[in-house]
Amino acid sequence: MNQDNYYEEAFKMRNVLEEFRRGHSGQRKPTILGIREHIFTGSVSSLAWFMSNQETSFVTIGQRILANPLRVRFHYGHPDIFDRIFHITRGGISKASKVINLSEDIFAGFNSTLRQGFITHHEYIQVGKGRDVGMNQISLFEAKVANGNGEQSLSRDVYRLGRRFDFFRMLSFYFTTVGFYFSSM
Repeated sequence: MNQDNYYEEAFKMRNVLEEFRRGHSGQRKPTILGIREHIFTGSVSSLAWFMSNQETSFVTIGQRILANPLRVRFHYGHPDIFDRIFHITRGGISKASKVINLSEDIFAGFNSTLRQGFITHHEYIQVGKGRDVGMNQISLFEAKVANGNGEQSLSRDVYRLGRRFDFFRMLSFYFTTVGFYFSSM
């Protein structure tokens, strides 16, 4: 997953693991815990700096809003820590398909939510992430997200989530996935 770690961040792992204890601060324990990412390839060129800022706005700031108050954060290619025991005892994380592999991370979040998991995001630790910063990769980012949303809309998981969510959470889910493209069109 081309993630890097920093020495000073390793000292915070005790705090991260404390999040997975039951009864912590009155909330359910998370099954997927999102953490902040620092794109260290942003200093390569001006295009890389632009992509790094784009990723920060799309990923890091967006993850905060998706986790709280919208409660529709799944796992959008972002650094996350999974509760392995929770996922393995409920059928695993991945789905084997030649089509779903574009959005396998989001489907892992769908599976966790469908199995009564709790997905959240906290930013007191960060990991480094390297990105391909070529011009083609930067221009294809939006196409990748759109293709992933198309795959999601064809899946049974989206139907199952829609049946379980309340009205407001369903609206949040719709407008943060395929509804964004329908409203833009």
